[in-house]
Amino acid sequence: MYRRNTNKKSDPNYTEYVFKIPLGLELSDFQDKYGKFKDGLNNRSAYRINLRQFKELKFNRTFIKQLRSILENREQFRKEIEIEYDGMLIFRVYDKGLTRDYTFDDALLKKVSNWEIPIGITLRDFIRHDFEKLQMLVVAGMTRYGKTVFLKNAVTTLIHNEPDNVKFTLIDLKGGLAFSRFANCKQVNTVAKNAEETIDALEAIHTELLDRQELFLSKGWEDIGEAGWKERHFVIVDEGAEIAGFPDNKERDRCSYLLGEVARIGAGLGYRLIFATQYPTADVFPRSIKSNTSAALCFKLKNSTQSMVVLDRKGAESLPLKLPGRAIYQTDCDRIVQTPYIKNSFIDTTIAPHITIKARSERIASQRSDEKATGGTYTAQFEEV
Repeated sequence: MYRRNTNKKSDPNYTEYVFKIPLGLELSDFQDKYGKFKDGLNNRSAYRINLRQFKELKFNRTFIKQLRSILENREQFRKEIEIEYDGMLIFRVYDKGLTRDYTFDDALLKKVSNWEIPIGITLRDFIRHDFEKLQMLVVAGMTRYGKTVFLKNAVTTLIHNEPDNVKFTLIDLKGGLAFSRFANCKQVNTVAKNAEETIDALEAIHTELLDRQELFLSKGWEDIGEAGWKERHFVIVDEGAEIAGFPDNKERDRCSYLLGEVARIGAGLGYRLIFATQYPTADVFPRSIKSNTSAALCFKLKNSTQSMVVLDRKGAESLPLKLPGRAIYQTDCDRIVQTPYIKNSFIDTTIAPHITIKARSERIASQRSDEKATGGTYTAQFEEV
């Protein structure tokens, strides 16, 4: 082990330690013990003397008590760690942890463009997710820990950045409340709230997807990029575990199959999938989705079994209690992030220019015109919400 020199002037917040991993061990052996490492670092406190408090001393009967309070002030350590591997095992020990308050605002919105959305901040970096590079995203987490807030972040950002090119099919199997404020946005084709509406929406997407696949084959286009199409169609599912509870087994199996088809062949045809659930168990998380998933955002989960389903490793169960927005973002590596909190008032202001209530015939005519202009095909598929 050696302590790597860090530039304290550019980033004084952490110290980096580098180890050679012993034979027989791997990175996951250390990641699985993240909570124990962190607890070990923070089981002590240190004296913290604030010199300004000496100016506030009052020379009266309580002077000695005041002085003792200043001199004996102790502060519990709140160190954080990052564990990485680049041929050597790297531990970064941060003097201070991640912020607990991170608000979604105009300044944050300016940090992303096109098909990027903000994931959040780590101890060192601002993290974006680019749906042109990573087309499918799984989101998991217990209720009240930030899962639905993140989905609203994503929809708001994409409407703001690509208002003329993004389309949404929003599936909210908790009654439609999470996505209700987006229902009349011109970019939203439908908000499905139950099994019947979900099947109808997915069947229409599947038909359109197969038609588009045939068109690409006939034109010799390999993917949406070569075709030159700007439109991206996002299918966002909030509370995917409810699919396993559909009373009709045929509906349940069909729904899982259709979502799997979007994940399997949709990426190259311009479809993007965000699948979210608060109960990520093997029987409610379709294998066809997981096997085609390119990234995951995992908020706190109840146990290590659920964490294994989403991340293929433990860890999400060890995220802090009562700290909404803290999550593990997994792509080619795992990073602990604080995701931003978006206020409903900010959403309403941002999407207000895009609210419109069209008659169904007007929407169909508009979409037919768009498809004709791009050489595509059109299938009338969605009922007005």
